[in-house]
Amino acid sequence: MMTTSDDQQPIGHIVGRRKKTEISPHADGESLREAALFGAGLQKLGAVFRFPYGVYRYKTHDEANRHWLECMVDNVVATQEKRRGR
Repeated sequence: MMTTSDDQQPIGHIVGRRKKTEISPHADGESLREAALFGAGLQKLGAVFRFPYGVYRYKTHDEANRHWLECMVDNVVATQEKRRGR
């Protein structure tokens, strides 16, 4: 049995909204601050998570996902060893 739009439940509430960012040739101070914080956050991630450099070609999405997961596990293990002083 197919459902129609009459069978759908209404949305109860909205959790959040995205802020629209105006694109301007003259950035204001708040935009520059947000960009700097974003860059600093990315820089911190680079110090924590390391991925091998290079171009990779995968035969399947599963193979790519497996490689990504292995890299993430290696990063978690390295972070834990670093914290424990090994």
